[in-house]
Amino acid sequence: MKQKNLKYLHIGCGDNVLPKPFINIDNRKKKGVLNLKAYPLRFKKNTFDLVYASHILEHFKKKQVLKVLVEWVRVLKPGGVLRISVPSFENLSKIYNIDKDIDNISGPLMGGQTYKDNFHYEIFNKKKLIKLLLSAGLEAIHPWDFKRTIHSKFWDFSQATTKEIPISLNLEGRKRSLNDDLNYEFKELNRILKRLKKDQMYKKKLKSIFKSI
Repeated sequence: MKQKNLKYLHIGCGDNVLPKPFINIDNRKKKGVLNLKAYPLRFKKNTFDLVYASHILEHFKKKQVLKVLVEWVRVLKPGGVLRISVPSFENLSKIYNIDKDIDNISGPLMGGQTYKDNFHYEIFNKKKLIKLLLSAGLEAIHPWDFKRTIHSKFWDFSQATTKEIPISLNLEGRKRSLNDDLNYEFKELNRILKRLKKDQMYKKKLKSIFKSI
């Protein structure tokens, strides 16, 4: 794919405005930035090759987090990448245990609290975030290294360290293609059919359900 055909979305960019092919959005008015919310997004589905959000997801309440991720995946092209950075609870715990100075971790945990939306509502470790990303429709989820990204020269919290320990959990995944979804559904159907053959009681329950319809 040629560089000129790529479309990238940078969600919640703040003052960190990335160059083309990024479209930068933020809910605060900034020069060179589209004044748009991180959720819901005002873009058509299957629009972007990459969606990047650094330290944005934790600003949503627990019941919203999966919905937000599903929305971010929606605007990705099949095979496109969602790149996420959030405060790492595991690493923040390590930082705290060095000298028990809670001020070293209060910002990443609770937010800077300098304006209305600068509060954190959720915490993440690797296991939890992977589960959420899978549920949102991603596959091939793995850590990413900021040094190997096209935005490596533009500092944000994905690169931050305290006591020489990274404060962030950086994961990315690929949006499943239509064929991947069909294969998944086919496997699920096969699993159900195999269970039906083995479980007579389950089969009787299904028959009774169908008769009642």
